[in-house]
Amino acid sequence: MNGGVAMKKQITTIVSIILIIIIALFALINFESVDVNFGFASVRVPLVLLILISVLVGALIIFLLSSILNVRKNRAYRELESQSQQKQDELTDQIKALQANLKALETRLKNSYGKQELGAKDQQITNLEDEIAKLSDKLSQK
Repeated sequence: MNGGVAMKKQITTIVSIILIIIIALFALINFESVDVNFGFASVRVPLVLLILISVLVGALIIFLLSSILNVRKNRAYRELESQSQQKQDELTDQIKALQANLKALETRLKNSYGKQELGAKDQQITNLEDEIAKLSDKLSQK
């Protein structure tokens, strides 16, 4: 993934250099002076200077707009990261609660199993006592 980002930066740099060369050649070809009317004043400026100033103003506007977009993206990213962390904390708490419930249920199950086992042994003892009593009755009848 980092290779794609590096490749994109390289392509952007190459395209930027090509555009700068084209603009510089275009500016050098158009070296005569032209009148620029601002509405309230008129100025005679070399065309090369007008082209370069226009390019710089355009680049400045693009830079400002991209900076604003980056600030918004970073703010949204931080907000999403914060929400993600909150969700992870909530899920961690839920997992801990479920683990505690599981331990409690395991303990209850062990206790219940122990009680069932004791009940079964008590039943066996009672059955054995009954058999002993029956055998004792049979012995006493003979």
